[in-house]
Amino acid sequence: MNFNTRVKLLALASVITIISSFVTRYALIVLAVIILAFREDVAILALSIRHPVQPQLVIRDNYVYDPVNKLVHSFMLIEPLHDLLRLGEDKFTNLIDEMLLRLNLCDRCYVTFMVTGGRKIARVSMIDEPPFSGFRDFQANVVKVLGDYFMVRMLKGDELKTIINQLQYPVSSLITVLTPPLILVPLFGALGVIPWITYAAVVVWYYISGGVMVNGGLQFMRISTRNGLMTSKVTQTDVYLLAKAFHNSVSEYALVISGNSELSSLATREYHKASESLVVKERGKSYPGLLYWRNVIDRLTSGELPLRILLLSNSNVDHMGTVKSRIASYALWAPGEFLLSGLSHDAAVFIPLTGGRLSLANDGRVIRIGQDSLGKPVEVDLDSLPAGHMLLVGPTGMGKSWAARSILAKLIKMGIGVVVIDPHGEYLNLGLPIVDVSERFVNFTSPPNIHNVKDVTLRIAQSISESFGIEDLDMLLSDLGGVIGHGDFRLVFSNAAKRTLSIELSYIYDLISSELGRRGFIKQEELLSGIILSFRSILPNPELTAFAMSQVMAYLYSMFAGRRARLSNVLVVDEAYYVMGSGLMELYVRGLRKSGLGVMLITQTLTNVSATLIQNIPLVLVMGGPDSYILELMSHLRLNQSEVEWLRLGLAPHMMGSRSRALLIEGPIRRQVLVELDPSLKPISD
Repeated sequence: MNFNTRVKLLALASVITIISSFVTRYALIVLAVIILAFREDVAILALSIRHPVQPQLVIRDNYVYDPVNKLVHSFMLIEPLHDLLRLGEDKFTNLIDEMLLRLNLCDRCYVTFMVTGGRKIARVSMIDEPPFSGFRDFQANVVKVLGDYFMVRMLKGDELKTIINQLQYPVSSLITVLTPPLILVPLFGALGVIPWITYAAVVVWYYISGGVMVNGGLQFMRISTRNGLMTSKVTQTDVYLLAKAFHNSVSEYALVISGNSELSSLATREYHKASESLVVKERGKSYPGLLYWRNVIDRLTSGELPLRILLLSNSNVDHMGTVKSRIASYALWAPGEFLLSGLSHDAAVFIPLTGGRLSLANDGRVIRIGQDSLGKPVEVDLDSLPAGHMLLVGPTGMGKSWAARSILAKLIKMGIGVVVIDPHGEYLNLGLPIVDVSERFVNFTSPPNIHNVKDVTLRIAQSISESFGIEDLDMLLSDLGGVIGHGDFRLVFSNAAKRTLSIELSYIYDLISSELGRRGFIKQEELLSGIILSFRSILPNPELTAFAMSQVMAYLYSMFAGRRARLSNVLVVDEAYYVMGSGLMELYVRGLRKSGLGVMLITQTLTNVSATLIQNIPLVLVMGGPDSYILELMSHLRLNQSEVEWLRLGLAPHMMGSRSRALLIEGPIRRQVLVELDPSLKPISD
């Protein structure tokens, strides 16, 4: 008999007894017997009046033990590797069925999924006693299985204590709990003392024995009392739509699932009983029960797993019949008496495969990208990325540069130095110093931390070859070999223009020496603290623009290469298609991993971009746009149909309330996201 049934019997018996006491006061003795018979339930209900309670827990470094209920728990932070919104109906239900089957749940085992305080938590629990050998085997399997569907990080030490946060039950509250039943004394005289003393003894004994503590951690207000889903057949579409509706409306909840070895035999037994009652005894009222158990049998036959389920929440969930209850928080820690029979597709509705904070670190630098279509936050932890690189792809007018500015503003606020290569003057409102590269430029012929003149000469020669389409690399090396490394790049190229035997190269050398850095050089300190490099003055010459971009990248590469440091600076290259086809780009991106310098490449197209380059960029943000644009991206980014449909529905940001549809890709994790665009950073051009 579960807790809800016992409470109903307790309430019914108590009401009948009290009414009978007005006829004969000796019925109060029966009330005392009822209190004793339901003593644990009475104590929990009474103590819950003032505070949400939980069993007294023994907290160790990496697990929690409940000696009264003999339950041992461990906790882990989780973030889904799969997204409900992009899985589709059949993949979603099949994925959940597969995961629940692999968890190998038994009647003494529990797995709990919680979403609370913006975090997703999984709890592994089992009825076991020290040394917990059975629990450790079960936990190892659960962690292994969940690792295929979520990012997983075990909680221990202070993090674990923060979640538990149990407090001593106040004596003042205990006195308050004991006071109301004293009304029995003036109503019934001396005999009224008997049930009150019995009640007080039960509650005080439970309090003194340490049966409960005040729950200051995981708290829920509502508890499920019925399983509406088992009353009908549900299709994969039903489950998928219910899941979307649930995650769109409920932000804090806990789902406890356990094995149910008795449901299959119970369903068969109850079905035959209802069938016999309907056919043989001709009792029409048996028909609903017949349908109910027929549906359960059909769903079990179709491959669903028999489970026991408990849903706790802070919001109403109609199809699970959640009701407000003071014991909801207690049920989280001792779920056995509160579980309801269910099936795997019932549980699938509530398993958290939405939203996404692409990290489990508790001390990282997190930036919010936006929300998914269910309103769940989508965030990225910069320190959890294998490199600080990002690729932002989008057509004109879809908020690509606006999204970049919104992200950069957050990085600047975190104290990260930002260098922006700005061809069109779209980043002038970030509050950084602005330098026209025709006025001042980096002295790229004398880069820091590189003393091998041959390496510098080769890199510059390759950049000229790629940017200006010069095939004769030997002549470039000959022209530059004797002058590189001798200070001012303007003087270097002016001398090279005089030395070369090629009229075309003479023109190129003159162009470089006369159009870049006419008034001097940009200092390393300026680059480290943050600066906007305006390329508008040289943009009419695409070859010079591509060359200048590559030299800024090379200079910063020389500043950071070989270092091992936390991300401290970001180089932003807008209109990065100028340089993304360069072979040197792959070198820079690979060489800057964990160096402290990240590269953000912003482009309209991935044409002529190598797959290797994309694979070395851990974070990709793809803006929505027209079909022709999306078709080009499909092969580069391996978009599935759900992602294509999401991106095709993208509109200009001003039509979506300063938001923009996008797909966020971080390794195997993909999120359909509505990027939040900062209205204060919107220029006229957007």
